[in-house]
Amino acid sequence: MKLTTNLLLLLLSFTLTGLQAQPIFPEVCLTNHPGNDRYATYSPDGKKILFESDRNGSWDIFIMDLASRQLTPVADGPKDERRPSWHPSGNAVLFESIDEEQTELHLFDITNGQTKVILEKNALSGNYNFARFSPDGQQIAFTLMKNEQEFQLYTYLLSDKKLTRLSNNNLRNAYPFWSPNGKELLCFSRKDTNNEDDEIYRIQLKNNKWTRLTNWPKHNFCPSWSNDGKQIALVISMEEIRPEIYIMNKKGKKLRRITHNEDGDTLPFWSSDDDKLLITAFRNGNFEICEILLTNK
Repeated sequence: MKLTTNLLLLLLSFTLTGLQAQPIFPEVCLTNHPGNDRYATYSPDGKKILFESDRNGSWDIFIMDLASRQLTPVADGPKDERRPSWHPSGNAVLFESIDEEQTELHLFDITNGQTKVILEKNALSGNYNFARFSPDGQQIAFTLMKNEQEFQLYTYLLSDKKLTRLSNNNLRNAYPFWSPNGKELLCFSRKDTNNEDDEIYRIQLKNNKWTRLTNWPKHNFCPSWSNDGKQIALVISMEEIRPEIYIMNKKGKKLRRITHNEDGDTLPFWSSDDDKLLITAFRNGNFEICEILLTNK
């Protein structure tokens, strides 16, 4: 009877928090290095991953072949090169090049090894972060960091170099992530929370309509759209509590917890078949790239 009572209390606690008890999902660490490995994404064909690392003293970018675990440097010069993302073709990498604390957006062509500037550091006042190509490769969405408290969202149309600002406040609006059809963006923002916590939003690009998806006094950030467009992975944490990975549907409902680690997990990214998540995980005193198998997705 005591065991049954404890079980009922446990289930009740999950119900009261709006969550359901979930299994522990299998995890494999793909990197194992004393340096920090972060911000990983799968290639469009699912055979490689892209990530940043400070293992050589500065922040550099690497591609890992998942079959052989062999690393290929993309940008490993004296400057910090950070937060890489794939071109939809899989043949190029977009990243931040940081020079004297100012950023430019650069594109590395994997086929010929050449790098070119996509957005110069003086195009806008601030630093560019979290840049990603649209699914058709014609636009880039990015965060413009004005200062520690103000982040603005922009899109950049490559054909005519047109910049469009999406956010209209002086608070934190960050981490744009394209929908599979390229018609919407996910982001996190403090625009409706008196600057107290981050919430997840969907933005319809046609009319710049923002729809709030999360609504609780926790930090909700780094959203990632599944490739079928039906699910969103995100990170949730409270003040002074390390973050964990959760999944909800595209309307912000049916939230469920994926990771259960005291050391913290962040930056989720879906595999092409939506069967795995690539995350940045704090393990053994530093950040590593880990893969989670969603056996009960």
